[in-house]
Amino acid sequence: MKSVCATAAAAFAADQATKAAALRAFGGGGHVTLVPGALDLRLVLNRGAAWGMLAGRRWLLCAVSAAMLALLVANRRELCATRLGRLATGLLAGGILGNLADRALRGGLVVDWIDVHWRAVWSFPVFNAADTCISVGVALLLAASCLPWFRARR
Repeated sequence: MKSVCATAAAAFAADQATKAAALRAFGGGGHVTLVPGALDLRLVLNRGAAWGMLAGRRWLLCAVSAAMLALLVANRRELCATRLGRLATGLLAGGILGNLADRALRGGLVVDWIDVHWRAVWSFPVFNAADTCISVGVALLLAASCLPWFRARR
């Protein structure tokens, strides 16, 4: 469990530090292009979840985050049975806590700052480090749950 807590703390700290940096750098507007036509850094204050869904439903989103954290705790034995599962659980917890802290402390706003797109043709919703930790955590958790099946097939 120590490794899960350490991973969660590192993910949370990285998320909050990068959000603070984005607020300092882009609080007055503007952006930085890292890969022309594909990757920019820009500040977006999001009142909802991904794609702005449930915008303005701060307490609902906080409740869902708290419920997800409770599920992680309730299922910790199964989730943390492997190293991969422990890493996934730590990333999920840290990412959920990062966005929950924003919603609770910033009046329902979540700081997003990574803008991935393809020229003017396609654009992914602007996201943050917490969102990345959650996405990677889900992918790793899925991989950890599939590994026994793949090993049994050999």
